Amino acid sequence: MADELEKAFLYYDDINKIRVVDNTVLKETEDLKNNCKEYETKVEDFSKLITSILATMSELGENVEKQKMAAIGAINLLKSVTKEREDEQAKLQAEITYKTSELEQLDNEYDALQILEATQNETIEYLTQLR
Repeated sequence: MADELEKAFLYYDDINKIRVVDNTVLKETEDLKNNCKEYETKVEDFSKLITSILATMSELGENVEKQKMAAIGAINLLKSVTKEREDEQAKLQAEITYKTSELEQLDNEYDALQILEATQNETIEYLTQLR
């Protein structure tokens, strides 16, 4: 009778229940099911790992961008300070040139006044001798 059932693709299991699938096929199917669950778990773990890595990379990217902006700001500040110093130096150089020119003019005027004083002193001396 067992042979007739097998011809009809019906089988007995360990507890004598009639099955449509052979015990070895059933066992392989259950093994495949378990392997699929393990694979699914591994894929989920891998997905979590990838998500974590992407979040970390994104955070690092944002940090790099912030550092980059800070560096650009520092460079711009340095350029600004350098430009201000150059402008101040040019201003001071122009003032030195102006003061030097003014000093030369005052020296010339002083020399002219000394000549005038000497001339006037000679005139006064001459006039006092005539008296």
